[in-house]
Amino acid sequence: MWAVFIFVLGIFGIFLINLFGNITTTNQQDYTLIKNAVEAAMFDSVDMGSYRAGFYLCPNEGKKSGTYKFDSKNDYEIVLNSTRLSNEQIKNYQDKCYLIKGKKKINKEVFIESFMRRFANNINNNKSYKVTIQDVIEYPPKVSVRIDTYNTYGEKEAETREYYEGDFGIQNQIDAILEETTN
Repeated sequence: MWAVFIFVLGIFGIFLINLFGNITTTNQQDYTLIKNAVEAAMFDSVDMGSYRAGFYLCPNEGKKSGTYKFDSKNDYEIVLNSTRLSNEQIKNYQDKCYLIKGKKKINKEVFIESFMRRFANNINNNKSYKVTIQDVIEYPPKVSVRIDTYNTYGEKEAETREYYEGDFGIQNQIDAILEETTN
């Protein structure tokens, strides 16, 4: 009986080690994948036309205490300098907006496409993922991405199953800002 008890205890121990090892390994792999995919997608989505030609940053409200404070992307509008503007529109933008040249701005659609492609090419096939791109701010470049990972129940059941917030085993979120150095 003691031998059976020790054997069962050993099997249970191996099960626990495998379970926790799988969880921690999956979490580390997912975090590294998200970090690298977000960074690469941000570099892919830099709008080089706006970097070279410049763009107009048009705040909706005036300065408060000497600086502009933007709480959301709805507080300002970005107008590309490379678009065909009439002389009247250019004068209007020059009066109310600031021409910014040599600063990086990202393209939201390009970021989403590049991130999803990079993430999908490197995921673990025995897991299911829910990708939530929470925020993409074009200037200054900032993104917020959340990935929920859970075990797959089976191919047929995974296609028809409704997922709830409690189904997800691991959640990873990254907020990234594209910084640039000046020489």
